[in-house]
Amino acid sequence: MLDLNEFQTRKLKIDVLLKEQGWDVGDRSKVVLEVDTKQSDFKKQVYKQVNETLRNDAESKYADYLLLDGTGKPLAIIEAKRTTKDPILGQKQAEEYADDIKTQTGKDVFIYLSNGYEIWLWDRERYGVRQVKAFYSLIDLERLFYQRENSKPEPEIDIDGSIVDRAKSIEVATRVVEHIHKGHRKALIVMATGTGKTRVAMAIIDQLIREGRVQRVLFLTDRKTLRKQAYDKGFMKFFQEEGKEVILSGNYDPNKRLYASTIQTFQEIYARKDINGRYIISPGAFDLIFSDEAHRSIYSKWKGIFTYLDAIQIGLTATPADMVERDTFRFFECEEGAPTALYSYEDAVRDGVLCDFRKNVSGARTYFQIEGIKPVDLTEGEREELLKKGIDPDEINFEGTELEKKVAIKGTSEAIVREFMDNCLTDQTGTLPAKTIFFAISKMHAKRLWEAFEKLYPRYKGQLARIIVSEDSRAQNLIKSFETESFPRIAISVDMMDTGIDVPEVCNLVFAKPVFSKIKFWQMLGRGTRADGACEHREWLPEGKKEYFKVFDFWNNFEYWNMNP
Repeated sequence: MLDLNEFQTRKLKIDVLLKEQGWDVGDRSKVVLEVDTKQSDFKKQVYKQVNETLRNDAESKYADYLLLDGTGKPLAIIEAKRTTKDPILGQKQAEEYADDIKTQTGKDVFIYLSNGYEIWLWDRERYGVRQVKAFYSLIDLERLFYQRENSKPEPEIDIDGSIVDRAKSIEVATRVVEHIHKGHRKALIVMATGTGKTRVAMAIIDQLIREGRVQRVLFLTDRKTLRKQAYDKGFMKFFQEEGKEVILSGNYDPNKRLYASTIQTFQEIYARKDINGRYIISPGAFDLIFSDEAHRSIYSKWKGIFTYLDAIQIGLTATPADMVERDTFRFFECEEGAPTALYSYEDAVRDGVLCDFRKNVSGARTYFQIEGIKPVDLTEGEREELLKKGIDPDEINFEGTELEKKVAIKGTSEAIVREFMDNCLTDQTGTLPAKTIFFAISKMHAKRLWEAFEKLYPRYKGQLARIIVSEDSRAQNLIKSFETESFPRIAISVDMMDTGIDVPEVCNLVFAKPVFSKIKFWQMLGRGTRADGACEHREWLPEGKKEYFKVFDFWNNFEYWNMNP
């Protein structure tokens, strides 16, 4: 850190940071320097600077920067300190300047405290002082000012029953909104797969928009399937009148209100600058951010996004609370093991919202044994180290490994397929398998399993089972067919359908691979937990109803993870 005095800090640091967010320090219609808050007439927009008054006058006070809105009214002040000083030391000083302005105008201004390396923002009518990564742009600061002036001071929580109608979902949404009303800007929701996380998120968004607290929302996911679900089944269904878009290939239209993006795509644009060196997205671009499957997204590889954007941030995950990473609780300012709101798998089964897989797990055992092969038991510390390096331990790639070669054996694949077909839950006719997901270890393994179906059951003429992998440009079309059409009945997937796929009629899950993470294993089990009430295609279900789902565990994953169904 350079030791710069206050004047140098302003010229070499703060001026540059303001320019990056579109503020022209040389344009007196936008930024006024060294404003005397005692001798200026803020109501008439007559701003006196240090060179127009006596610097040593005991009656004078000087705000280092005054940021103006589009009509020339005071919007924010910046109190600068030398680089080696803690900017928080200027809080009282800045508060007095802001009080002077408010006395004249009746409106509070935002307060920034900075030493050129740290920036702190104080929206003192609503929140305490918080550290931010950069200054807001003019348009975002104006929007924040509008919200503060026009939002309801003590809003009634009235969760829309057309978005969520289950008592538990209403309870979760209400609890999170109450949490935000108390001044918190972070929350973590843990809800078992199939209990309606997306709808709960939409209910919270709707409530906060109606309150006037939120105008622009970003829904971030780690997978395209989750992004599509949020946009199609969330924004398109419940916010038909709002401007909305899916952020694709780094394109960003700043004139919408609702955005859905994968975190990978958003990574490409959030730090991008225009030809004038101005960031296209300021820290205040969004009022609310949802992060679906947050435990996969907040580590160092993506953490910059979450620390740059200064918004209310709500994490969503289906991972059981006792498996959520410690850093996730810490990031969302929760005590370890205690999310803001919780709806567990066990509670959902008890409420009849989800099916219980424990009632009927197949005693499947492969006709082969691979010596020395078992899931890797990573300690929490080891997992954290991998995550800090940008490696997701839940996404181990088996392509080209010795394990793949040992598993993807023709005879073994045929044995698995035969056992499945002999023991699977069938549809209403009792002749065809109910909807099924096969979890394969690699693309080569998936192909071996598919070949086994083709060889052993040629009467289905290639319609029974299909391979679904991300490399296939038609993968989304195949998923759509699996969701909405009678065939294929069996989806053979490599990672792509492990999470984020919502097909309530799935009655069979086949683990044809070891799962190296208990979190991932739990997520995969979630593909079958949707209850009977969510099913639309009765003809695909055993005797026309879904009472449970069946799991074929060819790798003793249950035993390894000490789960006794």
